[in-house]
Amino acid sequence: MNVLVPTIDLDHFFGGYIGKFNLARRLAERGARVRVVTVDPTGPLPAGWRDELQGYDGLAGVLDRVELAFAREADTLPASPRDAWIATTWWTAHVAHAAAQATGRHRFLYLIQEHETFTFPMGSLAALADGSYDLPHAAVYSTELLRGFHRERGIGVFADGAAEGDARSTSFDNAITAVEPPAAGELRARRPRRLLFYARPEPHAARNMFELGALALRRAAAAGAFDGGWTLHGIGTTGGAHEVDLGGITLAMRPRSAQAGYAGVLREHDAGLALMYTPHPSLVPLEMASAGLVTVTNSFANKTPEAMAAISPNLRCAPPTIDGVAGAIAAATAAAEDVAARIAGSRVRWSRDWDASFSDAVMERIEALLG
Repeated sequence: MNVLVPTIDLDHFFGGYIGKFNLARRLAERGARVRVVTVDPTGPLPAGWRDELQGYDGLAGVLDRVELAFAREADTLPASPRDAWIATTWWTAHVAHAAAQATGRHRFLYLIQEHETFTFPMGSLAALADGSYDLPHAAVYSTELLRGFHRERGIGVFADGAAEGDARSTSFDNAITAVEPPAAGELRARRPRRLLFYARPEPHAARNMFELGALALRRAAAAGAFDGGWTLHGIGTTGGAHEVDLGGITLAMRPRSAQAGYAGVLREHDAGLALMYTPHPSLVPLEMASAGLVTVTNSFANKTPEAMAAISPNLRCAPPTIDGVAGAIAAATAAAEDVAARIAGSRVRWSRDWDASFSDAVMERIEALLG
């Protein structure tokens, strides 16, 4: 079973990559011979990269269980007609399709963790991403919300109807970082209050809407949302620490945290802001909610306020407008004073463990789709 990934870049090893490697691990644990194949150029990796990769949730010892092939740097990649091909991005889907055709297989398995057409401006890359869903495949969706988006619009495996799409797909929930909220007394006593913004200004993270979030924070500040005494912090950037002036209030940007310290960062805050202009709910707002933060996110298609509130009442889903998000921020800063409700809302209805995400029942379904 060949799991095709773009490359190994520990500076960008976010939740999607953790999911890919955990799928590979679970396939190997269940008796498959698994090979993770990088399809993009992979530069020199730093000393200790294997230990760093295996330090992420669920990945202890994964490189002892699966093979690893750097395909761009190899002369050949041996394969046989019995090999299965698993794509994990839109461009690896095109590679998986070609490989499946070359080895006599009808289709590949597509691990779909985002509707990737939305990650580009309308142009060649968006068209090629869109076209990847037309290739013959079976689908494993990251979250039922994303699967529902394709079902409602007849995309990919759902092009021939909901029944056919359901037969050729399944879904799982990416495990979120396990984090518990601080004790009630600590939450009540914390002053000043602190807001955490998932702030990613880099072009590749445009769907996280850094600009809209910054403008909404500025408008909320002007309306008095932070008058009780708040500090604003940004997390997630791959750049260095710096400050952003929001007109009377400052956003202190901090570099991306290592996963080991990430839970502690969440626990230090009272309100959250994490936006995603796609149908995927994003893991960050769920992690914020689980840490007891009253968290503002945005709606999109079937990602409705009702769907997000069903995951946790700590999630406040606003229209993706400046006024909509600013209003939700003001409501969140007020609700942060209700410590009991924050702690109750921290019990999010979501997986916190990769073995639960890829349970035996889910893996049996995935293996059936692999054929």
